[in-house]
Amino acid sequence: MNAGNNSIHQEVNTTRIVAAGLSDVGHARSENEDSIWLDESGLVLLLADGMGGHERGAEASQTAINNFREMLTPETIKKEAGEITAAAGVPPEIACLYTIIFRAVGKTANFLSDRNAELKLDLFMGTTVVGLVLVADSHVLWFHIGDSRLYRWRGSVLKQLTTDHSAYAEWENRGRKGAAPPKNLLTRVIGINPIVEADIEYDKREKDDIFILCSDGLTDMVTDQQIEEIIKAGSNVTDIANSLVNAALVAGGKDNVSVIVCKVQ
Repeated sequence: MNAGNNSIHQEVNTTRIVAAGLSDVGHARSENEDSIWLDESGLVLLLADGMGGHERGAEASQTAINNFREMLTPETIKKEAGEITAAAGVPPEIACLYTIIFRAVGKTANFLSDRNAELKLDLFMGTTVVGLVLVADSHVLWFHIGDSRLYRWRGSVLKQLTTDHSAYAEWENRGRKGAAPPKNLLTRVIGINPIVEADIEYDKREKDDIFILCSDGLTDMVTDQQIEEIIKAGSNVTDIANSLVNAALVAGGKDNVSVIVCKVQ
């Protein structure tokens, strides 16, 4: 889980999901500033990609993971959900998760913003985050800030469920007018400002859905078509996760690369 380790490997197997998470330092970096966490109960999966250099990126990503871990517990979700009236067809956990995620983002953003001011850093520390939460018996909720992504594989179709918070993504959405900005220029990140908002969405989940959380160390090196081919060829989540990371390394491994592959049981 801890950022800074060159290689991280986690697995979880529950009645809800089977999942595998891998994080590798890559070929060009001396330290791994990514962090991942797989809740042993199969409720929450988290991935964060830190930035800032000089170990600050590792501190930022681990801070985010720790705060979300502390607040996205089954006990907290159950307590919050008990105080909410559910809408038709929507579990009360969905509504309460919006509140919990908002609090976790705010806590992390305030802490990192204060740390940046305290340390008087020329290069501010910050982090992306992407998370997946299994809700009740039927739904899945996801959230993100930055360019760490979530994909879903369903019915042999790969779909990107998140939209990068980057200048490059905005340029694409505007029809690619003018010169392309750098892909690593983020428009939203936790830590630079004390106020930041996560994009949150939810949907019903289906048996055999495969979800992939990943840092840009994967998607800058591996195309969506390659991801599709790796999923098709993979025999299980561990095999898919290993193959994705290896593909990024073979392509150059220019950044830390982290993936979590989750299959719904």
